[in-house]
Amino acid sequence: MKASALSSLYYRFISLAVKMAVSGSRVERISNFVSALRGRVSSSRNNLYIDHLKRIFPHKDKAWRNSILSGYWRVHERNLFALFFLKRKIYSDIADSVTWTGREHLDLALAAGKGVLLLVPHFGDERSLHVILGMEGYPVDVITSKYTDMPKYARECRLGIGEKWNNLHFPNENPRWMYRTLQGGRIIHYASTAYGGPGGTWIDNFGVPVLVPSAPWKLWKRTGCAVLLVSCEQTPGMGFSLRFKSINPPEDQTEFAAVIASATEKLAIDYPSQYEWKNLLIRHRESNTIARIGKIPTDEHELEKLAEYADADPSRVLTLEGIIDSIS
Repeated sequence: MKASALSSLYYRFISLAVKMAVSGSRVERISNFVSALRGRVSSSRNNLYIDHLKRIFPHKDKAWRNSILSGYWRVHERNLFALFFLKRKIYSDIADSVTWTGREHLDLALAAGKGVLLLVPHFGDERSLHVILGMEGYPVDVITSKYTDMPKYARECRLGIGEKWNNLHFPNENPRWMYRTLQGGRIIHYASTAYGGPGGTWIDNFGVPVLVPSAPWKLWKRTGCAVLLVSCEQTPGMGFSLRFKSINPPEDQTEFAAVIASATEKLAIDYPSQYEWKNLLIRHRESNTIARIGKIPTDEHELEKLAEYADADPSRVLTLEGIIDSIS
């Protein structure tokens, strides 16, 4: 059976499982069972995750690292189940399962009228974050992949819930929409840990050099918008814990990126099972590929195709200066 057919079948299985389970606790039990299976068949990637965890948390033992890895797979899988769990719900259906910390920062920022830039790292459930905000009536614009590499049904599942509650934008769209959104006093949901591309900013993150987007700094400099770091932690029974932290951005572009990265690291250290370690693996691999080929491709997919297995080796940690010299 082709991979595309298997992917569609898998999404249909999740849809049916969520429909039959009904309650959040039952949905989560099924998700946890599936995540255990996914984790067992991903031994090669698991070894990379474990080696990164050894490097970042050198004083933790094997049992702790395995526990974090199991938790990571539970979070990863539940994000897919949440697509279908939230599909036919409104906020009142899930209100008892959602907690808000620092919501006043969001409301004050909106009241200021200059727009709000939500910087959302790969942590917990980023998609459910903007969906829940939309359910509560917040005007949120989101930049997302078109998922053109996925079969039609899976792509519709990925995008459908966002289309229902938010305004979606895609990477090939003229970026002027971001300025218009902020100038209109609305909210942008932006992945702060995404690929930076040729115009990105080099920083150290989790002990490795990574290339992050410079767009958040440019948007803030040009619009004077409020900047918040926001996360959506998964909680038991298909619950969600939303946290909003106001950021006082530094004027310098690199310092701006470093402040956001430092706040992201703290989230990962405080809640290591919730962090998307796959994202760190990808950013680290990309940096090593860039240093090897001596250029920064505009298209992240092109960079992925140019990668070699050795580029993902967690022990291969280059210096920022070494990478910058290799592409200058």
